[in-house]
Amino acid sequence: MMDMLDAVALHARQTPNSPALTDHRGTRLSYAELDSSARAAAGALSSLGVRPGDRVGLVLPRTADLFVLELAVLLAGACFTPLDQAQPPDRLRLLLKRASVALLVTDDDELAAAADVPTVRPDGLPARDGPAPHDPGARPEDPAYCLFTSGSTGTPVGTLISRAALDVYVAAYARLVGASPRERGAQIGSPGFDVTIDELWPFLSTGASVHIAADTDRSSPRALVDWLRVNRITQTYVPPLLLEAIFRLDGVDLGDVRLIRTGGERLAAYPPPGFPSRVLNEYGPTETVAGAVFCDLSAWPDRDILPPIGTPLPHIRASVRDPRGAPVVPGTPGELYLGGPTVGIGYVGDDERTARRFIEVDGERCFRTGDLVRQLPSGDLEFLRRLDDQVQLFGKRVELGETESVAVTHPAVRRAAVAAPTDDAGRAERLVCFVEWHPGHGDADTADLRAHLSRLLPGHMVPTEVRTVDRLPTTPAGKIDRRALLRPRPGPPRPAPTPQALVRVWERVLGVTGLTVHSDFFLHGGDSARAVTVVTEIGLRLGLRVSVRDVFVNPTPAKLAERLTEDKQ
Repeated sequence: MMDMLDAVALHARQTPNSPALTDHRGTRLSYAELDSSARAAAGALSSLGVRPGDRVGLVLPRTADLFVLELAVLLAGACFTPLDQAQPPDRLRLLLKRASVALLVTDDDELAAAADVPTVRPDGLPARDGPAPHDPGARPEDPAYCLFTSGSTGTPVGTLISRAALDVYVAAYARLVGASPRERGAQIGSPGFDVTIDELWPFLSTGASVHIAADTDRSSPRALVDWLRVNRITQTYVPPLLLEAIFRLDGVDLGDVRLIRTGGERLAAYPPPGFPSRVLNEYGPTETVAGAVFCDLSAWPDRDILPPIGTPLPHIRASVRDPRGAPVVPGTPGELYLGGPTVGIGYVGDDERTARRFIEVDGERCFRTGDLVRQLPSGDLEFLRRLDDQVQLFGKRVELGETESVAVTHPAVRRAAVAAPTDDAGRAERLVCFVEWHPGHGDADTADLRAHLSRLLPGHMVPTEVRTVDRLPTTPAGKIDRRALLRPRPGPPRPAPTPQALVRVWERVLGVTGLTVHSDFFLHGGDSARAVTVVTEIGLRLGLRVSVRDVFVNPTPAKLAERLTEDKQ
């Protein structure tokens, strides 16, 4: 099997003028330009002292430059650590410290000054035709990249994936989706999200072109559909939340899109009759590169159950086991274990957690996913639920304990617990923080607490609601009873809002006037982040529980009011 770097270099030699990367700023790189730029940057990184095994932090906009530098870090023999610029500065500094990066590449001068790590601006590296690095001597077992996820102990955890694991996964994924020079792939995932591995490397290693969407094009159903059609994309990843909204669009025209991949959280709908693209449901933790298990939903016959996650890739060995680690009878729920050559190295600086989650089973290194599944009669796997307090929110992993640990650092908070209400499919809808305040504090401190959380956590980990409690309920074992926290509170039922009341919420959140009950939230500047704000506003001002999914599926005040009226009946 040719490794990924050799495959990309081969296309640079054989088809140098073929398009490789195109971004929303107008940058267009051929394979020759991609190769030349990456090798020049790799040479510069080596001259700055970057060596095999070193981690290089990349905090940059989601453009072609970011992915050129990811390739450059690999060519230098090192390990790239991409972080989403949208995260609060304090959190970015924490992640860089936990990753122990040897070098930071960023255009954020304030972060560079505060990061306490050697830093270089991207424009300080040669753009092209600089001296390429000598063979750095990187080994297959050396790390290729480090991605962070939420941590149950209150701090995020970085997962290390080896170069060998990346090579195996990229080749297997390319075969699965039929990546080839004829394909036009889309890149819409955030930096640091493992779906970017799927979006980029299987396509660049097979001579395809990758097109990077602007934030405005990837954040709403109609805008994304239009972008995919105009750019003649042939296959793309779409998060479940967006995909379910696309399923409900009237007369959707996806142009050349033949395959849509989805995953990151549970999908609760099937493609409607006549949907123009094949849909592949993907499941897999960051600790096994990305996707490990897949199901072709377009061909799935039994639509009386929620979409299953499917069967593993050929190199993955999946087993369902009881709490003692013994295999269960097919059809019996158990924890999913994943083994094979794409199992990660472990967690950066956390040997205890690594030993607990990465274990040896029957002579093979496996990852304990913490997910409860069962095997269907067809052999496909069905996801049931988590075995711990981790939730998937908007496709990203959230450990409730991490948000709690940040909440209790606020001086007014005595104790805090975070819970996630779920929808009918068992999916987390939002986060709610329950607080015991110190004497002299109370509801008046709520806004300051949310501001405190927003300074330290990414947006998807900030609770949309803060509730005051006299005492946090506990289970007989002394743990926080999250189910008790989420039980309906007594009080008179609130009437469903009028469409006009929701128009005022739309205008307040979007900062516009003159909207009507038929104004589409996403066609007037709305996106997923503003949809979360809408949920908060409706809760605070109208006293009603609304999910972000409700806003995506019912994006006009008239439709959302109708949906909420149905709930009251």
